[in-house]
Amino acid sequence: MNDFLKLHTANAVAQIEGYTPGEQPSDGNWVKLNTNEFPYPPSPKVREAILDELGGDGAKLRLYPDPISKNLRSKIGKFFGLSAENVIAGNGSDDILNLAVRAFSDPDKPILSLDPSYSLYPVLAKIQNSEFIELPFGDSMDIPFEKISSSRANIFFFTNPNAPTGVGFSKSDVERILNEFGGLVLVDEAYAPFAEFSASELVDKYPNLIVAGTTSKGWGLAGMRIGWGLANPDIINILDRVRDSYNLDRLAQAAGMAAFSDNEYYGNLCGIIKDTRDKTELFFESVGWKYFKSSSNFILVTPKNKNGKSGRDVADEFFKYLKSIKILVRYFPNCPAVCDSVRISVGTPEQMILLQNAVKDWISL
Repeated sequence: MNDFLKLHTANAVAQIEGYTPGEQPSDGNWVKLNTNEFPYPPSPKVREAILDELGGDGAKLRLYPDPISKNLRSKIGKFFGLSAENVIAGNGSDDILNLAVRAFSDPDKPILSLDPSYSLYPVLAKIQNSEFIELPFGDSMDIPFEKISSSRANIFFFTNPNAPTGVGFSKSDVERILNEFGGLVLVDEAYAPFAEFSASELVDKYPNLIVAGTTSKGWGLAGMRIGWGLANPDIINILDRVRDSYNLDRLAQAAGMAAFSDNEYYGNLCGIIKDTRDKTELFFESVGWKYFKSSSNFILVTPKNKNGKSGRDVADEFFKYLKSIKILVRYFPNCPAVCDSVRISVGTPEQMILLQNAVKDWISL
């Protein structure tokens, strides 16, 4: 960093490392299982809605979009059995996480999460110059309820299903946290379309709850960046105060409206993804690899080589082998809790067969 930037960059920002997203190769012919994207095209209604919004000459793009995404908020609220006043729309769910930190972080109170969890949380906290605390899960991903409730934090990020393990937690788990924790609880539900429970049903009951969601995983719209927050209207009002003026463009709003108008299409495909996930887990059992039972659209698995050894070096070797044959998975070498594992997105059945064959070939090397 040059002297000018050292002088003019906020100290909190100068000392952080930004979030590192999964690799996005520019050339084709990859089996891309590293960023938990939907493996199927979005609903045909999405394409129709985008083309309709563009019109013949794209003239609408010269006009600002609806600044509050009013119709989309109403559509999302209806999907979750809530009113539009319970909804804020965002530029992906990351936008909602950012808004919550901007609105509710306190310089005298930390932001809390569990370990392992989504690596964006500490970045957002540090940008706001807030202390960030990570509590480790107990054995078998047990939640440390007492440590959460006794912390002095005023925001608790709870990823359900968890990333990067894929473990899902129950309604009673979430309600216990909401009842015992003294601050704001943000339940990050990026992977809820593949789970058995959504905290959206608790929004009317708990005034300290925000539920964040996204179309990136369960609706095949990672490229459109559409997210939402569900909460008490008073919380939504505060989030709106720190939201960018036009945080969702015209095409994203049109795409989101269309996606939430085709529940049958997405319900069927999410069912296929869950079935593919379960069959892939059975394959890992057959080769003796440990994994976390997943409630998401990915599996965190610990590779074993032909000598039965596992660990960070083995995971690194397996990751590099897959990449050498153009199969991308996610490896977290700098995360001690999971550095002996790789995270594998659930693709199409055909893609997962290619992965399984690659596993067999690697073991036999």
